[in-house]
Amino acid sequence: MTYIIKNDDEVKIDNSYGKDYLSWKNWGGDFAKLNDTDIAYFSAEFSRLPLTQSKHFKVLEIGFGNGRFLEYGRKMTWDVHGTEINEALVSIAKQNGFNVTHAADLSKFNDSTFDLIVAFDVLEHIPQEILPNMILEIKRILRDNGFFIARFPNGDSPLGLHHQNADVTHVTSIGSGKIRYYAAKTNMELFFIGGEAQPLFGGSMLHFIHRIFSLPIKKVTNLFINLVFFPRAHIHFCSSNLIAILKKV
Repeated sequence: MTYIIKNDDEVKIDNSYGKDYLSWKNWGGDFAKLNDTDIAYFSAEFSRLPLTQSKHFKVLEIGFGNGRFLEYGRKMTWDVHGTEINEALVSIAKQNGFNVTHAADLSKFNDSTFDLIVAFDVLEHIPQEILPNMILEIKRILRDNGFFIARFPNGDSPLGLHHQNADVTHVTSIGSGKIRYYAAKTNMELFFIGGEAQPLFGGSMLHFIHRIFSLPIKKVTNLFINLVFFPRAHIHFCSSNLIAILKKV
């Protein structure tokens, strides 16, 4: 895929990743295997949204990866569609009965098609110069009052460095300030920016015990960091990922 940006320069993105990358990510073998922890997490994230759902509620996932959200959307009875730049993943998704498209951009979709668009762990793969254009394309294919939700490594905190630097295809670090800039530049409403959801229930007992002890510590630490270091700009220090929700208005 080639993007034309200012000064007629070109930015190219590898569309294949390669079989070694898919093997390293363990993608394909357990495609769309949704567990209770996944369901609890997705449900917690979407509880932030005032979604008015109907049988025609249309959802797009950009970069569906190993298909867990596609399966969640199917269980929710949404009209869910996915895109991927890796042909092998597209083939596996089709074999599993999902409505997916092999695409490197959003040009195949008509204006005002989707009520909700999601991109979990995608934006960090996109060169910074073209992120505003990508968000404008997302805005184009969203219906009025539709939402775009994205998860990405937390560029506001060193706790996000592990996620950011653990993948060779991550090229852009994103913090809350950049998201506010992109929202303003694309005339989208910044509906929410903060740490990813951390539901207490839905996982194992060990998961529950860890959360019950760690969440209060994280809240106190966040409060301390902001009071001492960032009194004018609230950041979400103790989250390794950030969630941004933009609304088309």
